[in-house]
Amino acid sequence: MHGGLDAGGDMETVTEMRTSDTGDRARPVVLLEGPESADTGELGEALDAAGYRVTWCPGPAGPPPVWCPLLGGERCTLVESADAVVCGLGFEHQVCRQVLAGLERLHPDMPVIVPATAGGAGAGASPGTRVTGPVAVPDVVETVAAALRLRS
Repeated sequence: MHGGLDAGGDMETVTEMRTSDTGDRARPVVLLEGPESADTGELGEALDAAGYRVTWCPGPAGPPPVWCPLLGGERCTLVESADAVVCGLGFEHQVCRQVLAGLERLHPDMPVIVPATAGGAGAGASPGTRVTGPVAVPDVVETVAAALRLRS
């Protein structure tokens, strides 16, 4: 993975990895959903630097394509192990809207942050979803912090 996230031997499962292997399970966990890219890597590094343990899922479209329990109407263990989700799959994609609907239906108390893109500034977001935009890494990190403060 670009930007410091490595899809190599650091994999915990097919779709989950940490940006650091400190063993510190007390840090809040943020699930970062999005395709492998420099932007995803940069965001993962920023969340890690801010004190979060970051896990990653490429989303059902991948790469590599991964079966998504949310699309099958089932709860997701990656979401259940997280304290917040940052969904960077993109509003313009039907699969993102389906994942968001699954998150809202199956994990209604989970804070979900969707960084808005210039073309999709919040379009299609479900009512309980927090949206930031345009994508600026410090803004997304602050929105995660605010969501977790509200949750506690």
